[in-house]
Amino acid sequence: MLRPRAGAHPQGIQDVVRNLSLCLVLLGCGGARLAGAAAESVVAPFSTWDLSDVLDHLPNADFLRLPGINPDSPYRIYVRPHLGDFQRRDYLRLPVGARVKLTERNALSAELEGYFTHGLKGTAGYGLSRLRLGAKHDRLVSKLRPIGWSVGLDFETPLSRPPRELSDGYRHTLPYFAITRELVAAWHLVGYCGIGADLISRTALPSTFGENQLHANSVTVAPGITRDWPRFRAALTVSWGSTAWLSDENQNLFILRPEVIIPLSREIGPKIRTHLLLLLGARAIWGPDGHDLGFNSGLRIEFAAKPDRTKP
Repeated sequence: MLRPRAGAHPQGIQDVVRNLSLCLVLLGCGGARLAGAAAESVVAPFSTWDLSDVLDHLPNADFLRLPGINPDSPYRIYVRPHLGDFQRRDYLRLPVGARVKLTERNALSAELEGYFTHGLKGTAGYGLSRLRLGAKHDRLVSKLRPIGWSVGLDFETPLSRPPRELSDGYRHTLPYFAITRELVAAWHLVGYCGIGADLISRTALPSTFGENQLHANSVTVAPGITRDWPRFRAALTVSWGSTAWLSDENQNLFILRPEVIIPLSREIGPKIRTHLLLLLGARAIWGPDGHDLGFNSGLRIEFAAKPDRTKP
């Protein structure tokens, strides 16, 4: 993931709290309204269209400086609140996840999503809505011509009986393969491509597919390009999904997503490294239910353990 530049001075917990408060205000007052003006056209938990999910699938090649498993950390814990829910829903979704390194190239992940009433629009209650489990293996092909690849498997299932807007009523098995390559080292320009499948199976919940969500087993190809600047990272991802390969349907979905990741915090202590990331972007979608243009914003808070350098 994006890391502070060398020579940066550690900040205290007060700085992190201040940055977090500022980010909440900006997103709650501005970003949420932009997203609310263009209503969500997809069921976000079951897509690879979120930039942080796409980049987490990429191989962990540290010299490429891509987001992913921190090579210096045995585990990471993160929180990803959906701030747009304050305007669009009666509840706030709060995914909490962890990524644990088993070896240098193998890792496991888990994410649990809860929801609760934020008090602005009635009483929607609270509970757990979704569980996601994952495993990933990655390799570095060559340091002379930097190329890396990864292979992994994610599994998502709804929990209990969440509100209909939180679940499409299906379990999702998501195998994937991803590759990255450094394109222009002097520009910090990196290309990436992910190929994955979405294998769905019914549950006892009602079927509630979102607009422009594919309704059968599908294959998705998502190439993209990213560049690192001193204070932010920009990415452009194009994805194409189709049900023609794995089902008797023939639906297609095209998505164009330009996005920016802005780090807002640095280290806060000798043992824990905290990252506060602001994600801003736009989307253009062409699918079976028509086309859609919109904005998206998000917040990602990560806590990564530092290795103990004092031990022999």
